Amino acid sequence: MSQTFKDQLQQWKKENMKPAPKKKKRRKPQKRRSERLSTRDIESLMGMHRPTYARGRGGAYRQK
Repeated sequence: MSQTFKDQLQQWKKENMKPAPKKKKRRKPQKRRSERLSTRDIESLMGMHRPTYARGRGGAYRQK
């Protein structure tokens, strides 16, 4: 007696289907050490405490 189409399909799946690939586990990002900077340090990194220059009369650079 012949099998039903559904039974044939189940039999074929058992014989031919490969196991699904396993998913890779994601690593948690490592916590970075937080560096505590003072307000003065942050301002100096931004360049606030540097001399500024502008062009004056006759094209000469002068400190503001």
